[in-house]
Amino acid sequence: MRAVHDLLEADIADQTLREDISNAQPVDFQSASFVQEREVAQKVIEYADQAPTNDRALCQLQPEEFQEKVINGNVAVCDGDWVQPLYAQVDGKWLLNKFEVLFRLTDAKCVPYPAFVDWVVAASDQSPKKSEQLQGKFCDFAVAVLLRVDARVGVWSAAQREAALAASLLTTLNFTTKQLEAAIAAPVKYPELLGLEETEYDNEPAGLSELRLAAWRKFASYSLDDVKPSQADVAALGSAFADAPPLTPQGKPFKVLPARYNHDFSAARQFIADFRRARAEHPEAKGDFKLAEDFCCYLIGVGYAPFARASLAEWRERNPEASAGIRRLGLELIKEALDAGLHVVLEVSFEDEDVAWLHEAIPDLGGRLLKQGGLSGPRAVPHSLLGSFLPSPS
Repeated sequence: MRAVHDLLEADIADQTLREDISNAQPVDFQSASFVQEREVAQKVIEYADQAPTNDRALCQLQPEEFQEKVINGNVAVCDGDWVQPLYAQVDGKWLLNKFEVLFRLTDAKCVPYPAFVDWVVAASDQSPKKSEQLQGKFCDFAVAVLLRVDARVGVWSAAQREAALAASLLTTLNFTTKQLEAAIAAPVKYPELLGLEETEYDNEPAGLSELRLAAWRKFASYSLDDVKPSQADVAALGSAFADAPPLTPQGKPFKVLPARYNHDFSAARQFIADFRRARAEHPEAKGDFKLAEDFCCYLIGVGYAPFARASLAEWRERNPEASAGIRRLGLELIKEALDAGLHVVLEVSFEDEDVAWLHEAIPDLGGRLLKQGGLSGPRAVPHSLLGSFLPSPS
């Protein structure tokens, strides 16, 4: 793996990045309309509607070809560094809370599927036959994204960075547990405006709790991504999850919970314990507890698929006890996360009525529940255009 200092020098020297930074638009963090979900979503949708679809040939590449032609070839807009908004509800209004970096090629709505997904699998512990070479390049890529985002934040004026800091408006980036050490070592200049999210792609390395503590010390936040139960977590609720799962309109199993999962309830509770330890040492430590789309399907009946609501409603009707049971387990976990000081993110776009029962069950949830995407759904925009797609003050 290349040293992070070498990656930084290579990136800043690259003409594409220098042009990207020089063309970046300033961001007005004090514009009242900037924080309104509807205004932000409108601009995201406007960009997404005119963005070209992904090249189908690139979407079909094998992992090694994807690495060479897409990652190394710099064919993605903004080097693949796109951002999606997340919102928190404050006094009944959904306001911009942060941006999460997602990979996009040219299509604002989706990754180049299945090539990108296959590349991540081949480059991580998700594959029993993972490529050690790709795993190293995946880490290099993740660190390079972090350094590019940090460099773009450097384009903002000191006043803009201060305003963003005052509003706790962060940009968060995904890292696997085996990439975390490299992320912490990266020579970023603005860690107070950056957050990390721990993905489930790699198995837990030795000393993970200590690495998490180091991340909380350095960055503005450190969050746990894609929490959901394994079959073992719901075994006491009966066989409905394994033997009678929700179904697609074609009658195929939908959102079947995995037998084993790196961010299951046990791992989630260890993260909560680590956060408590971080808070004891560093009271300003922040983090989000992000519930995976699969879990949201069972918890609030909402998912990405257009048929998810109907599918889960039918499943709940067939399995009322199992449905009530998984909601109960979810509530317990959410309460533990909130009690530790974490915020909770539902990684779906939902309506207020979908979570009304959550607010009734947890009265202090207000302001600490976030949604991903909101009115603009899965759409994202290039990080370098952050200023241009947002409204300016009148």
